[in-house]
Amino acid sequence: MISNKDIRLSVFFPAYYDEKNIDKVVHKAVEVLEELQLKDYEITIIEDGSPDKTGEVADKLADLYPKVNVIHHEKNKGYGATLWEGFTTAKFEYVFYTDGDNQFDLEELKKFVALVPFSDMVVGYRKRKQYSPYRKLTSFVYNYLLRWTFDTDYIDIDCAFKIIKTDLFKKINVNTKDAFIDAEIMIRAGLLGYTFTELGVKHLPRIDGVSTAARPSIIFRTIREIFELKKELKQEILERRNKK
Repeated sequence: MISNKDIRLSVFFPAYYDEKNIDKVVHKAVEVLEELQLKDYEITIIEDGSPDKTGEVADKLADLYPKVNVIHHEKNKGYGATLWEGFTTAKFEYVFYTDGDNQFDLEELKKFVALVPFSDMVVGYRKRKQYSPYRKLTSFVYNYLLRWTFDTDYIDIDCAFKIIKTDLFKKINVNTKDAFIDAEIMIRAGLLGYTFTELGVKHLPRIDGVSTAARPSIIFRTIREIFELKKELKQEILERRNKK
């Protein structure tokens, strides 16, 4: 059985407009990771071209903690591209991410690490989403659409609190570098037979910073990408059948 002393964990936080959040997130992450007594860990802040002082705060954290490093984007690349960079640059066997907006309690990471020996992915779901009624509606419709389109079993597919085996990202590529990326990764992982355990997490209201999610342009682009992926996967199935 794998114990904490066998686990090496890469942790990353996408951060945009999070100058008042990212320090709280990283301080708590270091505290929790030290208490877990893992074999090794790394923390990466991916600062996505924030116009505020997120980058400056991130650099100070990297100076304070030897296991923290920062990736700076000169221009904003978007959430999906930032996530993909975090997953594909992780150097350890497992990768954990959550957003830099301090909407999750990192103390719950301890429960997720405890489940690592039992599946390839430990996937969070928000027990009570701290969103506006509009955001709750779009989230419900989004998850329902994905379950209907791809026959997925995830409760909350784009919850930003997950541990994943890093080798997945050597086996897949994704078409989107936008908001749909989290769901596409989970769908492709399922097709490869990656097992998962779901665990409820407390979702906290965003106190500081700016959220760019659920803009109409992002929603329409995501819908288009859902059906493009469905078409691609259908074609892949037909090609496999023709080879038999």
